[in-house]
Amino acid sequence: MNKKIIFLIYVIGIIALLAIGTTSAKNSDMDTSDWVNITVNNVSFQIPPEYTGGNEWNSGYLLTNVFTFGLVTLDNDKSLRNNYGYESTLDELYDAEELEIDGHHAVAFYSHRSIVDHDVTYLYFESNKTFYALSYDGNDVNDTIKKIVSYSPKSKFTKEKFDEKLNKMQDDYIEEQREYEEAYAYDEGYNNGYSQGAMNSRNNHDDYFAYYLFYRLLTTI
Repeated sequence: MNKKIIFLIYVIGIIALLAIGTTSAKNSDMDTSDWVNITVNNVSFQIPPEYTGGNEWNSGYLLTNVFTFGLVTLDNDKSLRNNYGYESTLDELYDAEELEIDGHHAVAFYSHRSIVDHDVTYLYFESNKTFYALSYDGNDVNDTIKKIVSYSPKSKFTKEKFDEKLNKMQDDYIEEQREYEEAYAYDEGYNNGYSQGAMNSRNNHDDYFAYYLFYRLLTTI
């Protein structure tokens, strides 16, 4: 290989390493002396002054609303499915990003929320086999947000396990919504059609009607 090419590769490599080192140092050297401790799911986090003054409870912390700043635990499949599934399929979602933050696997969703008329980021990360959702007013995952995440224990899942779990939760959420929509459509059709004497429609859909009754029973338990 040409010596000039080898030298160029060597220089590029050094520049890349210096850039990575500078970024890491910037995050590590951040002044957190005025940050405040909060406890979420028995895990201690630290947050900067601009996010203090919110409501803290065992499974979460909220400042004003989830569109301003929130950190919640998603410690079971139902909460993870409903939260992650909703955000990952949102019509107002305009971008998504996978990240590695100081030993934490993470996924960020960027959306513009018409209800508050500003961008909102939802950052999902795993810490010690527990998933968390960090939401805030903003359109990036900056050093401050990364520092907040870094205070929790490292990921225990492999990247493959992390992706597999979230993909399953998204698929389950989409399937659940499809079933709800079908049940609602039948409900509307039943109220508007069957009640007026459209018996043939019901007789032709006995299996669907049985599913609908089963669904309605489950939702009343």
